[in-house]
Amino acid sequence: MLPVRDDDHQQLSDYSNTVASICLSETFLSLKKELERHYRGSDPEDMTFSRLAFQDALYTLMAEEELDFGKPLAVVGKG
Repeated sequence: MLPVRDDDHQQLSDYSNTVASICLSETFLSLKKELERHYRGSDPEDMTFSRLAFQDALYTLMAEEELDFGKPLAVVGKG
């Protein structure tokens, strides 16, 4: 029996593929590292700067790709 793959599943799969591609890219890693240096505070125990840098780098690259999570996504690298 074949697994059921509905449109919602396919859309979520496409989004996760796109986000993973962004997060593993040289551009993302470089931007995240730059933002971490910029956001790093004086408290060495406070790691919120790392999460904020990740979030902002991801947002920036998603915005550049003009991703719209309200509609189906054309996966980066496909077609």
